[in-house]
Amino acid sequence: MNDRLQALVLTSLLLLAPPMALPADEKVEEPDDGMRNCISVSRIRNTEVVDDLNVLFYMRGSRIYHNILPRRCPGLAREKRFSYRVSGSSLCHMDSIQVLYSYPGGFNDGPTCSLGYFQEITKEDAEGILEGTDDEPQPNPLPPAEPEDMTPEADEES
Repeated sequence: MNDRLQALVLTSLLLLAPPMALPADEKVEEPDDGMRNCISVSRIRNTEVVDDLNVLFYMRGSRIYHNILPRRCPGLAREKRFSYRVSGSSLCHMDSIQVLYSYPGGFNDGPTCSLGYFQEITKEDAEGILEGTDDEPQPNPLPPAEPEDMTPEADEES
């Protein structure tokens, strides 16, 4: 009976105690410039892979978040699909996504890549990011050499 009473008292004290705060140097703060550490998984409507470094997260409502991965994620642009696992209800900076390779019977796991911060952007910004990926590099040919530059004595002079 004494042990049960001690356990009850100890449990009561723990429930009444104020939550412990992390030391100031360990607090997780939102970065500057409108970036966020995390977004709610239940609010993600869909995602759009831009390339191996950029993913757009379209949220329920009208918010859009641009995530720039800290490192290139091989295969992400080609496959345009990924999975993620979260331990809580948020997808956060430095959580991982995993490229999903398609094959005739389903999907295989590809590279695992860390997420960056989530930057809220406008619909126009998202359209601009997506349009920028369609631009193919244009060739920039060198001008033809002048005939006098092609003579053997021109090589001897230099």
